[in-house]
Amino acid sequence: MAPAIPAAELRLSYPLYALDFDPQDATRLIVGGGGGAARSGVGNKVSVLDAAREDALQLVSELELSPDEDSVNTLAVGARRGNSLLFYAGINSAEADLQKGKNEHFRVFKADLPRKASAEPKISELSRTALFSTTDAEAYQRLLRISGKVGAAATGTIGRSKDAQIAIFDLPSASSGSSTPRLRGKLELSKEAMDMDMIQISDDEHQLVYCDGYDIYTLIIGKASVNGPHCVFTMPDDESSGATARPSLRSIRFLTPTFVLAVANLPQARGAVLQGFRLPKPSDLGKEEREGKARLAVTARVPKHVARATGLAVRNLSPPLTPSTKQGDTQFVIAVTGQDSSITLYTLEHQTVGEISLIANLHPVTTLKEAHLGPISGLAFSHFTPPPEPSASASEKDPKKPSPHLKLASIGSMANTCVVHTLPLKQLPTTTKPKPGPQRSAPRAARYVLALKSRPPSGTKLFVGAALVFALLALLLQGILEVKGLSKPYLGARSVTPVRWHSPGLYYALSESAPPVTPLPSGFFEKYRDLGEAGGLPERKVPVLLHRPAAAGREGEVEGEGEGEGEIEVVENHDEERHGPAREWEALHPAQKEAWKEKLKRAGQWGEEMGEAVFKGILFGEIAGVVGAMVA
Repeated sequence: MAPAIPAAELRLSYPLYALDFDPQDATRLIVGGGGGAARSGVGNKVSVLDAAREDALQLVSELELSPDEDSVNTLAVGARRGNSLLFYAGINSAEADLQKGKNEHFRVFKADLPRKASAEPKISELSRTALFSTTDAEAYQRLLRISGKVGAAATGTIGRSKDAQIAIFDLPSASSGSSTPRLRGKLELSKEAMDMDMIQISDDEHQLVYCDGYDIYTLIIGKASVNGPHCVFTMPDDESSGATARPSLRSIRFLTPTFVLAVANLPQARGAVLQGFRLPKPSDLGKEEREGKARLAVTARVPKHVARATGLAVRNLSPPLTPSTKQGDTQFVIAVTGQDSSITLYTLEHQTVGEISLIANLHPVTTLKEAHLGPISGLAFSHFTPPPEPSASASEKDPKKPSPHLKLASIGSMANTCVVHTLPLKQLPTTTKPKPGPQRSAPRAARYVLALKSRPPSGTKLFVGAALVFALLALLLQGILEVKGLSKPYLGARSVTPVRWHSPGLYYALSESAPPVTPLPSGFFEKYRDLGEAGGLPERKVPVLLHRPAAAGREGEVEGEGEGEGEIEVVENHDEERHGPAREWEALHPAQKEAWKEKLKRAGQWGEEMGEAVFKGILFGEIAGVVGAMVA
């Protein structure tokens, strides 16, 4: 069982819909939301939170927004400009402006970073811009992603507007003095993007990936051109649910320029799955052949209590130093939110061998159940940059230095809550030693992984299921062997099956060297009963059934291996001195009764359905060795 994860919670005065961490400070978190355009009386705000402590969140600064405009729907924190932190938000204009076809939805804010820890950072709005060309009053900025100096925003509407768009823009540089983005172009979509993500792949290129319900698209954003979009994956039909039922893509995130991770919901709320895809090379985009399509690289099932996944967050624990640097071995920490307000954590390994890279071991770590009182409306990991690997002397100087942690923030819209979980990390042991001497290389970054242990798929259920199947097959086989007379009666299968199924076999017949069994007259019990009722039997001439062993020695002695085998004789005039003792059925020992039943079954004269009443008035001789064997 995973250890308890420290959590800090803060309840604010408004519903929360968007959040993001400061890329350069993992303890600074910005959240936003509100009640909308004066419909509920709840204000619209953005807030700066301090998440330095593991057990408490602190509200550092807050900005009240216009009550005539919409709430904050998206947030993305960008770079710093001097002593200020820039962040971007999606906020629809006032209703009067929307009716005029004017919607300056893209807002730029700055939060001043005070030099003194006790000072409150001031938040102010710098600019507002319209990036979309749609005039639909219901449209809003549903998605926002930035990477470096390039960003993308996607539309969203309540009624799923036909003129869905993705706007691609450049963020102004710090030296320009402007805060207004420059629109690069717009993608006209046939269906709205369900989710999207962006990554910088070189100094001058970015890659955008987005998904609608069933398709994944990607495009390359160059310095002066855009290549795409190209459909690289289409969700196949779910044959188990019918030809028209398919899993629907809910969220997607870049792992590296080569791999993306998506979460898809199964039809009819039957659960969710995580799927990692290998993207085609940029030179193969647009090809109709296999090399132009994404290939499934890894998959994992989200826990069964999650009927639908609602969000996804990913963090690389060993990011490359530059966009053009090839990604080496690293671990990704993944969080998936469900409709039941749970957060499930996973780890995923990225491995490189020469020029080949792959992803593997997508394993669950733990589930944070009921992280909020209502639906989780946002999820984000803090940024993590591994510190340089310390030397032995440096670690000895500061042995009490806390180990690095990863922050996971989530927000709830109904309870107005923000929760930050602190995930412990651990450093992996190094396998190479630094070169000695004055020309030794600079300290490289140490590699960290999640300190919580993941759980690979267990084979226990499979083994238990297989063992049960084999046990049932073994019982069935034993029963068949007993019915066919090829095994001793361990289960008693012959006593609960029809007589016509039975065969003599090895354990219920004479050996090959023994004389044949003399069968009873056909229909003995029926004839005896008829004669008795008609007075056809002489007075005191009671029939006696005797058993003669197959292997007999001297008179009165029976060899052990022949016990229980032999022939059945019918004697009407019983002589105890000559034939041995005989008793009525009720006076027989239970073991003798069972032995006689078995003998009569094999002779075809009696079955369970006839009952024991037919034995009344008949004397039975002892079957040698039966009682002694039962007692032993």
